[in-house]
Amino acid sequence: MSRLLTILFRASLIAILAFITLPLLVVVAASFSPTSAVTFWPGDWTFQWYPALLESRWLDPFLLSAELAIIVSLASGLLGVLAAYSVAYQKCPGHAAIMSFLLSPMAVPQIVKGVAIVLFLSSAGLYKLLGTPGLVMAHIVLTMPYVMRMAATAMFNFDKRLDRAACILGAGPLQRIRYVLLPLIRSGLFSGMTFAFIISFNNIPLSVFLVRPGQTTLPIAVINHLEYSLDPVLAAVNVASLLFVLGTIILFEKIGGFSAHFHGGSK
Repeated sequence: MSRLLTILFRASLIAILAFITLPLLVVVAASFSPTSAVTFWPGDWTFQWYPALLESRWLDPFLLSAELAIIVSLASGLLGVLAAYSVAYQKCPGHAAIMSFLLSPMAVPQIVKGVAIVLFLSSAGLYKLLGTPGLVMAHIVLTMPYVMRMAATAMFNFDKRLDRAACILGAGPLQRIRYVLLPLIRSGLFSGMTFAFIISFNNIPLSVFLVRPGQTTLPIAVINHLEYSLDPVLAAVNVASLLFVLGTIILFEKIGGFSAHFHGGSK
């Protein structure tokens, strides 16, 4: 019986991995295709579509998306860890209700949030915030709950005896936060910041309401291009953005060791 369950588990795992990876392999093959038709034979592959990524129609949206994702991940990290410190570590009055309120954006569909933010800016006469400022604020609202939740989980598991020991040894509040608390919750903080970066870089439902004409993010540029044509350039754009996101994840992992936050290990 156990052998049968093992076989079923492995078969299910292989099926799930195939379901995830096969579409990616098709996109990669399409980006190397010598013609608009997808060719899977490696001998016919070419890099002729990748120089088009340096054109302004792709490079400008990529730079905007990357800039936006970096700003949002850093701001969400700062705000998220401050919120988690108040509700999970210090446990301020009404901390449970405050945490529920701060996590509430996760329960609202992104399209609803986008419409609500646009209506708020228009009713308040803040049209100038449309574009990068509005995108930054909207993405922070979207991503900050992820950072706060993961940082709060790390703080819930924090051994406060270490903080008391540092206090006894003469460390001040800021020193205890910098040298005791932050290093021990680093994996939770960076895991939340990684989620914030990915969500911001790939966001469409929220961003589509806030971009300005001539200033758009890469996912929206891809959608707009897809409305009129489907060619290997589009596949090359997606492969390049995938490699960029993977490289960022690896960088965040090297700095923060966020994988320890999921499997309970330590870096």
